[in-house]
Amino acid sequence: MKKSAVIAIAVAGIATCGGGTFGAAGSASAQDTALTAAVASPVRMASLLSVTATGSVDYVPDKARVTLGIRADSPSAATAVDTINKNAAAVIAALRARGVPDSAIKTIGYNLFYREPPNSPPPVNSQGAVSAQPVVASGAGTYQASELLAVTVPVATAGKVLDAAIGAGANESFGLSYETNSYDTLYRQALAKAVKAARDTADALAKAAHVSIVGIDSISNSSEGPGPVSKTLAMPMSQASVLPGTDSVTASVLVVYRIK
Repeated sequence: MKKSAVIAIAVAGIATCGGGTFGAAGSASAQDTALTAAVASPVRMASLLSVTATGSVDYVPDKARVTLGIRADSPSAATAVDTINKNAAAVIAALRARGVPDSAIKTIGYNLFYREPPNSPPPVNSQGAVSAQPVVASGAGTYQASELLAVTVPVATAGKVLDAAIGAGANESFGLSYETNSYDTLYRQALAKAVKAARDTADALAKAAHVSIVGIDSISNSSEGPGPVSKTLAMPMSQASVLPGTDSVTASVLVVYRIK
């Protein structure tokens, strides 16, 4: 019997029919006994080796994205809205004067809400006990209007653009992040590094396990963009210092190898 084959013998119904009987040696005639032999080939599952790897490429950002806010408070909703409309128009005009195109200026938020007035503390009597009278609101509430602008400019001009926006009326900031025009190229470089790292790891694992890699069963990838770097804007200054430093583009791959 060969090792590569499994022989299964099944006896399907040994019966006495038509008066047939077993012989002395315990055998039956062909018409009384059904004997089936099945020879089945083995089914081997492919052996696989899965590896996850990451590649990264450093770069110096060439674009800066800043989120600026214009906020105004007033007892009148109309006044609050009118104030931020005028201030936002002044900020946008200042950005244009610095050479920022309209395509680089985006309104990402516009809000108006009513703020309840603060509550008056409960009165205290002459004995120092707090009165049981209900607490009432003191004064009138205010309306707060705000507009958010996202501005994308070259890093080299970011400091002057920030100064111009703050000087024109921007009174809030929600961080600064960096980007690059070469992201696609950098990502492909990171991807190539990830694939190479995956193969190096797979080769080491295969050698340790005394197996050989014979091909790739599947491969998939995911990416991680450059992380934002937050900064806080202060009041207008002589010249805002904006230093991009170094960031990175990262790619990860999952490679499944066939082994034997």
